[in-house]
Amino acid sequence: MDIEDSISQLQEHFDGKPWFGASIWESLEKIPVAYWDAKPSNANHSIAELVCHMIDWRGFAIERINGNESYSIELNSTQDWREGVSVASAHDKQVMLDEFAQTHEQLCELLAAKPDAWMTELVAGGTYTNEFMIRGVLSHDLYHLGQINLLHQQSKQETA
Repeated sequence: MDIEDSISQLQEHFDGKPWFGASIWESLEKIPVAYWDAKPSNANHSIAELVCHMIDWRGFAIERINGNESYSIELNSTQDWREGVSVASAHDKQVMLDEFAQTHEQLCELLAAKPDAWMTELVAGGTYTNEFMIRGVLSHDLYHLGQINLLHQQSKQETA
């Protein structure tokens, strides 16, 4: 995986026409505000919480790409899962979508400034390569996109 391929995959998953169906942006835009805070039966997180979680892990990658070796996120902490997350209005939803879009743009811009050889280097302060981290961001986004779409469907069924 080179830089161009990484950016292409990030773009396609974010707001393109991915092979698996609706992009992240398309999926999030179509979910009405009423479902963003819902937690269907047996759900640990809401759609809003999952989106913030994705934003924060993209932020982790951005910090490491910027060379911040000490930046970390402790699993299952408030850095990993924000407290008090709520999307109660169309404005709240747009603010969260804007934050997500900002991390996407920043991630792609930072990657575009790197040479392909950077992918095989160890991530700043880490024991894994930059390629491994970028693949992780892609996988993480898609994993949680599946959860988001499932939560949306479950919430619709429970309120029907």
